[in-house]
Amino acid sequence: MSESPPPSGEPSRAEPGGRRAGRPAPPGSAEGRAHAFRESEARRREEVREQIGVVLVVVIIVLGVYTLLGAKPYTSSATIAPPPSGPTIHVTLGTPAVGSVACSGGGTAYTERIPWNGSTQPLTTGDINLRVYEIWDRDYITDPHAVANATTSNVCAGTPPNPIALWYVVMAAPNGTNILTYTQANDWTSLTPAPANQWIENGSALVLVTQMPLDNTGRGFQVYGYSAGSVVFGTLPL
Repeated sequence: MSESPPPSGEPSRAEPGGRRAGRPAPPGSAEGRAHAFRESEARRREEVREQIGVVLVVVIIVLGVYTLLGAKPYTSSATIAPPPSGPTIHVTLGTPAVGSVACSGGGTAYTERIPWNGSTQPLTTGDINLRVYEIWDRDYITDPHAVANATTSNVCAGTPPNPIALWYVVMAAPNGTNILTYTQANDWTSLTPAPANQWIENGSALVLVTQMPLDNTGRGFQVYGYSAGSVVFGTLPL
């Protein structure tokens, strides 16, 4: 006897096991378990994709914030200053006088006495920082371990700088008295009862004390800082 045709609109194709296409597999059957497993894996993969997307968004936000803030340069007193609102304050430095000095603790230090001829606006020591740099590539010669061994009458009252701590600076008043020292680690330190933040007088001198002679070696000396909305800048070759 021949089979009767399927009802109108119902496909005649049957899947293995006698189940017609489009009908869900019976719960508990092998096909039902396989179907449930596939759905579970699909949901798991979707959740993983969502988690990765969240992580990427967070990373992008963090990188954007860091880029906007900028990397802070290394100096012991470095701060993130607002954009300058006034004209640059130019510092005029005189020709260095090169010399050497016998240190009280033994050994010899080399000096370059740099006159402070003036600035376009009055400045205090709190407005400025100092750098020694290589002229050809602008790399800074840092001195994070330097100790400024100085008194009011002696720019090297202890041991001289060494290959690890290359330089420090002594500020002398116009009358020749040493009044302050400067290192990158400690900024300005007063040698007298006066505070470390003092007005800089024209005719003062910045005495660079070094472990080896730096004159005519391709090095430079820089004054930089920020005062009353203006950038402070001055430089000269050693």
